[in-house]
Amino acid sequence: MGIDRKAFVRPERRYGIYPIIHGAVAGDSSRAERLERLGFAGIVGNVPYGRTFPDDAKEWRDTAEGFKDYIRRGMPVWIYDEKGYPSGTAGGAVTDAHPDTIAEGLFCYEYWRTLSGPMYYRADTPGDKLFRAMLLPLAGGEALDVTASANERGTLLMDIPAGEYHLFLMSSRRLFDGTHAAHSYSEPRNYINLLDRKATAAFVEVTHERYAALLADEFGRGVRAFFTDEPSLIAWNIPRGVYPIVPWQREFPARFQARYGYPIELAVVAVVTKRGPQLVKRRCDFWEFVGDGVAENFFGVLQDWCRAHGVKSSGHMLAEEHLQAHVVNYGSLYKCGKRMDWPGIDQLNSEPPALMNDQIIPIARLLASFADISGEGESFTEFSDHCSRMANKQIGLDWIRASVNWHVAMGITNLTSYYNWDYFAEDDIRALNQYTARLGGMIRQGRRDSRVALLYPEASIWSVYTPSVEPNAMDHSEACRRVNDAFAKTSWELLHRQIDFDYVDEDLINDAEIADGKLAYRDRRYECVVLPAVTVLSCRTVDKLAAMLAAGIGVVVIGDLPAIARETGEDAPFAAKLLPHLASGKLAQVPLQSGWTLPGPARLRALPRPIQLRPRGLSSVLTGATGSGTIVDGEAISPNILSHTRVLPDGSRLVFLCNMGGKTYDGFLQAAGAAAAELADPGDGSFRPAQTSHAGDALVVDIRLRAYDALFVLLSPTP
Repeated sequence: MGIDRKAFVRPERRYGIYPIIHGAVAGDSSRAERLERLGFAGIVGNVPYGRTFPDDAKEWRDTAEGFKDYIRRGMPVWIYDEKGYPSGTAGGAVTDAHPDTIAEGLFCYEYWRTLSGPMYYRADTPGDKLFRAMLLPLAGGEALDVTASANERGTLLMDIPAGEYHLFLMSSRRLFDGTHAAHSYSEPRNYINLLDRKATAAFVEVTHERYAALLADEFGRGVRAFFTDEPSLIAWNIPRGVYPIVPWQREFPARFQARYGYPIELAVVAVVTKRGPQLVKRRCDFWEFVGDGVAENFFGVLQDWCRAHGVKSSGHMLAEEHLQAHVVNYGSLYKCGKRMDWPGIDQLNSEPPALMNDQIIPIARLLASFADISGEGESFTEFSDHCSRMANKQIGLDWIRASVNWHVAMGITNLTSYYNWDYFAEDDIRALNQYTARLGGMIRQGRRDSRVALLYPEASIWSVYTPSVEPNAMDHSEACRRVNDAFAKTSWELLHRQIDFDYVDEDLINDAEIADGKLAYRDRRYECVVLPAVTVLSCRTVDKLAAMLAAGIGVVVIGDLPAIARETGEDAPFAAKLLPHLASGKLAQVPLQSGWTLPGPARLRALPRPIQLRPRGLSSVLTGATGSGTIVDGEAISPNILSHTRVLPDGSRLVFLCNMGGKTYDGFLQAAGAAAAELADPGDGSFRPAQTSHAGDALVVDIRLRAYDALFVLLSPTP
């Protein structure tokens, strides 16, 4: 079968782990010698950010020489682009030199009292600068702009017309108090506005350009990527806030009006108060506008610069675990993720039960999807045992190895770390790096066999998310939690069944071609699209789904059919276009109710299952003190086994399996279209024949995985 066996036995160093070293890469050859001896792939590092940064030429030269020392050892480097985090200020140099680029938010205050007109009314206003004062008619209808009634001190002196109203005030203000700028582990520091292209350009000038002046000849070779750390809009409070906040930038009013044809304040009214006409459309318009702004003015600027200089843009975002956090942090995490060459995550927990938390998005699969879809094939993690250390716990290497397995199963290819390696024996560290490198070499062969596309329900979450004063601006409304939670649960329902999938957006669905009964996009071939609690879709997307169904491509709907058109925000006859395909079995609906789960294969024919895993006995999958497990339509689910299937150029398949549970798993892998199987052990680089049998046309492979272990199954195709 078409794999490089010699490379599996003796893997390339560059696929091991990259320790993160802040400001200590220069003139420390003993550290470099030790890391080389321990088998680490390379390092992540940065300039020390001394007192005279960014003007200390020696500091820059020494850092460049330190990097080159690693490169000469065959250890590539990643450049960490900030002093601490979040990235964007260059240790405050950007905001000090360009105070007009400091992040702003629009603080939104709805006065609780009903104002009954006609009447004269006086009101002072909060915040630094009043943007708009609006009267919200409680009987419905368009908000009335009373901003012109403000005097030179910003006090409103209003003549309120007949009717009943709430007063709604929007004031722009510097974002600092209670935000990520004041609460990071780095230092309290003003932060840039990611919506301001000038801010990003200044950041690039003082950071990327300075590295380029000394290391440009190594870009794309010894220097692999720039690592940007947790940039976000910071338009929310970490503790409980006072007023809801939405992202803001001084050019918003003119740009929004030009794009959407109505004033942005009407969209803000819809987003914050859920009042006014065209509610869904306006909420979606606002967050779409924000998402495009962040993607292009921050991530896009970095990506364009990196591509022009032959190096990759990489890094990770903030709070990827919850769909609703994507909205307030970025407008659209999906749009931003597409503007990173090698997107990544931070995984601060290495304890297997936490890694397998099915209440949150499996973030590694989400960000790795971008790399799989784009064709870059490279993604990354910043992983550590931070959460354990905060609880005064020291984890062992078996859990670190389990975390490596978890990342690889999800599709992450580059592992950078903050672990303290001083607790472990050198032989054990070398073995871990060799193990990691074996996995890294194997999962770069072929392409991921994702036959299922899980729609990122962007318009649906835009339509229901309302910024709040709760910690992290969380919206606990039933409507928001329904979309937020269904998205995470659907992801894990697929993972628990060892189903490979990609996260896709509406653009991909519409840009892809229907060919040979599949949805084809670049090298992806999807046989099914899953809609998780999707309520809002564009008319174009629904038409494409109908065409897919007619071509035999499956569509699985979790919850109700989408019923609202993104273009208008109004009800649309989507059901009439989709329901005729219900009888064929290609359209399937799964009721979204308490305790819901995906049906078994016999009842869910629309969902492809080219491989299926089943335990030899229930003891392998029972968990907890009561020994509980999940059996659906006669299928015993193996939720602690993660998988990653790749298709190789010769048509054979490579299946990675890892056991995230704390006990041995005995079972069977059933693979359609396979003729023979071989097992490869990443622990020692060995190969051995698999014990197999047949069930109809499927090959059945005996599987045994000890706790936290992994293996590869190589499947040769049937003639």
